[in-house]
Amino acid sequence: MVASSDDTEKDDDADEAGADEADDGAGAAVEPAAAGAAAGPPAEPPLRTPSFYDIIRDVYLTFDRRTLGFSRILLGFLLVTDLIRRTWDWTDMYSTEGVLPNHINLWRPQASGAFSFLNSFSTPGELWVLWAVMLCTFLCVLFGFKTKIAQVLSLFFVTSMDGRVLLIENGGYVVYNLLLLWTVFLPMGDRFSVDALLESMRRKRERTDAELNERDDLVPASKLAPHVTILGLIFLVQLSAIYYFNVLHKWGPLWKNGTAVHYVLYVDRMVTPIVGHTREYLPNWAIFAMTKMTLGFEAAIPVCLLTPIGRAWARRLGIAMINALHLGFGVSMVLGPFAWACCVLSTLAFTTDDWEVANRTMRRAQRARVVVHDRRSGAALWLCRLLARLDRWRLLTFRGEENVAGVIRVEAPGGAVRTRALAAADILAALPLGPAVAWLLRLPGPRHLGDAIIGAVAHRHVSRFFGASTALPEGARQVVPALEKPLAPARRRFRQATTVLRELAAVAMFAGAVNQAMVELWVVRDRIKVKQPEPLRTFAHKLRFLQGWFMFSPGPVIDDGTIVVDAVTLDGRHVDPFTRQEPMFDIADAKSFGYNQIWCDYYNRMHLPANSAYRDAMKEYMYRLPERTGNPDDAIVSGDVYWVQDMNPKWNEKKSWKYEKQKLFSFENRKLVPAGTPRPPKAEDSAEPAPPSPAPPESETRTRPLAGE
Repeated sequence: MVASSDDTEKDDDADEAGADEADDGAGAAVEPAAAGAAAGPPAEPPLRTPSFYDIIRDVYLTFDRRTLGFSRILLGFLLVTDLIRRTWDWTDMYSTEGVLPNHINLWRPQASGAFSFLNSFSTPGELWVLWAVMLCTFLCVLFGFKTKIAQVLSLFFVTSMDGRVLLIENGGYVVYNLLLLWTVFLPMGDRFSVDALLESMRRKRERTDAELNERDDLVPASKLAPHVTILGLIFLVQLSAIYYFNVLHKWGPLWKNGTAVHYVLYVDRMVTPIVGHTREYLPNWAIFAMTKMTLGFEAAIPVCLLTPIGRAWARRLGIAMINALHLGFGVSMVLGPFAWACCVLSTLAFTTDDWEVANRTMRRAQRARVVVHDRRSGAALWLCRLLARLDRWRLLTFRGEENVAGVIRVEAPGGAVRTRALAAADILAALPLGPAVAWLLRLPGPRHLGDAIIGAVAHRHVSRFFGASTALPEGARQVVPALEKPLAPARRRFRQATTVLRELAAVAMFAGAVNQAMVELWVVRDRIKVKQPEPLRTFAHKLRFLQGWFMFSPGPVIDDGTIVVDAVTLDGRHVDPFTRQEPMFDIADAKSFGYNQIWCDYYNRMHLPANSAYRDAMKEYMYRLPERTGNPDDAIVSGDVYWVQDMNPKWNEKKSWKYEKQKLFSFENRKLVPAGTPRPPKAEDSAEPAPPSPAPPESETRTRPLAGE
């Protein structure tokens, strides 16, 4: 018989309640139970009025473990895709052949106290090995294998990547770092993970149909219960602060009059090509609506996240606004991981109510199937054990028979029988999210391929790999495992001590975050002067756990610009070593520069005088153009570097204005000039600033988050 979703939830509730009552002992309850049977059904105990602590705990301190598992999957996907995003510029940014070799980064640090593990890797070969290690680690987070170790390593790797070249850092990198910091304290691998699956397979080894169909004990009661931690409150405060202070800092006139989005859409170095080609067709009312919607969403999100009234619907509204806002940002602008990290962070706000709604909505009783497996096949038994753990809606019922063709077949309620690929499609359709891919196995091509693969596997003896026999050895006795073994006193005390230390560490880091926010946020530091103890400053700056939330504040960016290099090659051509094309100075009619976030922020930072100390490394990168193209004639002899800028179109206009072309510096490749040849005097040479000896102050080298300078 197939259990309904309501039955499933009741079973889960029964498991949680049973775990709380298990220590009462069975023997002490025998006589009261007999007396109760004689006197009739016992009266239900009166409902206890929730205490103030109960309300605070349930509203602010609790995570559903399914939420943590779901967020971990999205976090792993973000980690993998962000690493792939950096792949195309991996050696250009992080190797000794790139724009900032590690020896320069060590001798002239970009910020006081900044740390990066990537400074230990110099050559492209070393960095590609590190890339492969990072990819494996991030995949472990995605699938939940050795989850806690993978979480800690991911935090270490990502903060090292983000801190290696601060010339490309923006507020998105900071959100990314904070996302990994706060989630490292949470049990993200308790649900929907390989770790949880393997633990369940080890804890219960089914051999009969009755054991396969009895699934109340597949997930321990401790992992069905909510996770209570101070991180619940820290998470809500952190996420709310991002939007509260962003809207608080937007006091400029362009935000107030509703035209701010117009100027943002004309920042060609930041917008995507699709925005560049469509922005001219947006009516004024759409600009007004998007500007006011941005302010409204940023103001409403903290209220939705923190209100204790109507928590379920308030959280849903807040999550919807966060994702709508950042999907718009992610599609229209190149902001690195900012938009996607905020979307992943928002999913931690899902509650148990949301999972109950999802179960009722997504479960379809008509997808119930009977899975008939060959009793003699250890591989078929192993597959059924796996399916029993994946089938959280209990739509699959298992039955063993002798000599089943193809090892497994599926029987539908109407009597239809399906085998091979069609059977696999029906099984997938019964699993959570399975219908999204099950239809593929019903198409002619994939179905025939699936039939061939399943047929080939069925004719081979794969049972030895999964379990050579389904029968117990002679004389052996089946041992039924307990739902959850009680912990030894010493181990229980150790676990309690670990929990206390974890909570204290989270509180300490939150105190550092609050102190950093009071030092960094304009609305605070302009009113009160808060001291920052050196340990807290080291914590915040070492791994870039910053708290500056002022995106496009107090007003949006109203100018635009980029670096253009006019270099002369060995054969006399003029080329820009960064684009490998002829220098393009005409930016007035640009629809988008087509940069990714890395080069967008690099160009923007390198034109600032405070970063002139890193221009020699920039020259060496340009001299290595033949190594990247494989053409010896691309060797750079000399050139000039310009900052080309204009002002974004005024309101109700479509044309940029106030075009300027500023020479930053000139260069000459002495390796290609005969020895003793004097350099021709140039008027611009005297204007080139000498590199400063000390490292520039942090306040000058790190621009405001998300290129809002």
